[in-house]
Amino acid sequence: MEEKLTIIPEEHKDFTLLKIEGRMDGYWSKQLEEYLDNALRTGIYTIALDLTEVNYMSSLGIRVLVKYKKLYRQVNGGFGVLEASKSVVDLLEMAGLNSVLRWQEAEVIAIHGDTTKDVESEGFNYKISSAAGQRPMECFLMGDPGKIKVGGYENSDCKTVSFGKKKYGIGLGAIGLNFEDCKNRFGEFVALGDSVVYSPAGKSNSPDYMLKSGSFIPRIEVLYGLIFEGEFNAIIGFSSDDPYKTTGMNQLVNKVFELTGYEQFMMVMLAETSGLVGLSINHSPAADQEGDANLFSFPAIKENINFTTEPEYKKMMTITAGMASRTAEGEMLKFTRPLSPGSPVHQHFHTAVFSYQPIKKTDINLDDTITTFFEQDKIRGVLHLLNDSREINGIGESEFKSGVCWIGQINLPFKTS
Repeated sequence: MEEKLTIIPEEHKDFTLLKIEGRMDGYWSKQLEEYLDNALRTGIYTIALDLTEVNYMSSLGIRVLVKYKKLYRQVNGGFGVLEASKSVVDLLEMAGLNSVLRWQEAEVIAIHGDTTKDVESEGFNYKISSAAGQRPMECFLMGDPGKIKVGGYENSDCKTVSFGKKKYGIGLGAIGLNFEDCKNRFGEFVALGDSVVYSPAGKSNSPDYMLKSGSFIPRIEVLYGLIFEGEFNAIIGFSSDDPYKTTGMNQLVNKVFELTGYEQFMMVMLAETSGLVGLSINHSPAADQEGDANLFSFPAIKENINFTTEPEYKKMMTITAGMASRTAEGEMLKFTRPLSPGSPVHQHFHTAVFSYQPIKKTDINLDDTITTFFEQDKIRGVLHLLNDSREINGIGESEFKSGVCWIGQINLPFKTS
């Protein structure tokens, strides 16, 4: 018997069999943990284990099996021990885990929707589920985003916005009692139904958030924002068989236009990123400021704005919200910017960053999944996403490996509030 751990994958019709040989002790169990983590990230959601050639298993080895049994159950996957040596069976029996860790095939659950279709394009697989009869979302334009360039936000610019199910938003805001309480803390926010998160100015990488609890409804003080209310009309999942394949925000947004045929849409996306490009505010535009009140003037911009100097938060999970339009005009142009230089598409997206968590491939409940992210993990950051297309020093745009997008067609005309 080998003292080290060897993992041999074997593909079957409905699952991947891992033949494991050697020792599952404190050292070698880490190798199995890394293998299973990579399998989840690459979309392998059904794994059976053959442990007939495992000659030793420690408590740490058991811990790895229990951990991934829970993770695979969380994503409606299949995971467990198909066969095992007598010593492993005896150990699992004594631990009371033999039946718990036994292999069971993944539950097959259909995607909800009136119609579904699969599309392959540029190395990605897209699964689209649409719901007929849903009314378009309403989009409210709130405040004046132009004031961030000239300064001077005052109490009269601030509005309290409450959120809850079927209501989403992005913009500049702060969690607090009123304008005076929030004056020095206004930063980028993302509102996701029963959850609101923002990045307080001056407190880099220390996001704050509020969740619905009982009769308490999360709210935020808003200087300007895009607020959306209504139902989603489509769900689009995207993934690739190539573990190194990624899609940029530009390509993804244009693909949503192509698949839905909408002229403008609101999107909430859960996705694993291979690098984010964006900014966060380091100095509240409502705070007292010496000299030029324009946060983006040089050289003050170096202190006032935190830009990503290279793609950040690789291999992490993101919850992104925002909108894109192929026909933006009038007031909407104040709230958006071109998707890329020369693009007719205008957009505005913010994202909240979490450590990696697998998500279900099917039957994903958006509200429950968002709540799970906030309850189980520390928020790593909140960013306004950018396309840094400078010819020499530009670092490009945010890239994503796989994810699920909830799409709501936006009703016209846009409403001001």
